[in-house]
Amino acid sequence: MEESIEGARLHTAEHIFARALQEQGLDIHVRKADTYREDNIGKAYVKEIIPFEKIMEAEKAVNAKIIENLAVTEENFENLEQAIKQNPKLRFNEDRLDKEMQVRIVTIGQYDFSACKHRHVKQTNEIMMFAVKRISYLGGETEIEFLAGNDALLFLLQIKNEVLKAAMDRHFVPEKLSEYVKNENERIVEIEKEEKEMLYKLMESNSKLITLNGVKISKFYGEINYFIKMHPERGIAITNGQQITVMKGNGCKVDLLKMGEQLKTLGFTGNISQSSINGKADEKIVEEIDKLWKA
Repeated sequence: MEESIEGARLHTAEHIFARALQEQGLDIHVRKADTYREDNIGKAYVKEIIPFEKIMEAEKAVNAKIIENLAVTEENFENLEQAIKQNPKLRFNEDRLDKEMQVRIVTIGQYDFSACKHRHVKQTNEIMMFAVKRISYLGGETEIEFLAGNDALLFLLQIKNEVLKAAMDRHFVPEKLSEYVKNENERIVEIEKEEKEMLYKLMESNSKLITLNGVKISKFYGEINYFIKMHPERGIAITNGQQITVMKGNGCKVDLLKMGEQLKTLGFTGNISQSSINGKADEKIVEEIDKLWKA
């Protein structure tokens, strides 16, 4: 997105959002803020894991500052030292800023002071509305997608309509949604506990390749590791048709390195060691593992 009003809304909102997270005692470091995109979706990449509750609290703070209609101003300084002297709460990315060069500071009321070269709105009420759309945690970072303006309003309206439709379909009261979610989560925990107990019994009674359809093998790693610890003479091979995991105890005589070399001839590129094989698997890989494991 090339310096448009949508980008200005997103970028100004991102400044307030980052400050709102810091106001909660988080020493955040935004690695990258991508707010000039053609899809009008802003993205912030933060170098640490930010708890969901704090992100939601920051979202509320952004909308509160929008309502306050704070003035957004810009001022150029000869260097970073002068900018910090006038704005002690200044936020800036040291990796991108030459401390000796001229720097532009964007001030949002008395709330936020940030070094930035992009376009911003003149008053916070021009942002209209701010909404977090998606949160993901990958590689020790937090990736947050957010919306501003009409896009945020339409997104929140869509969510509200989906909640109302779900409420009608299931005959519950929308105001009690958090209670229903809590009950559903407790039910899911019980189901997962039963699944893990069943898998453990299956591992105890089965020496063949175990096939689990439609589940993530990774959620069973704890049970597999515990089983191997309790049965060092045993080995376990599990697949869901798309992933394969083979693990063995210290006393198991199966040669996983040799098995891995045979799998490589079929295009397997996962992790192979003396104690485990783990990676993506297609039908021919699964068939080969089954044949090798039976042998």
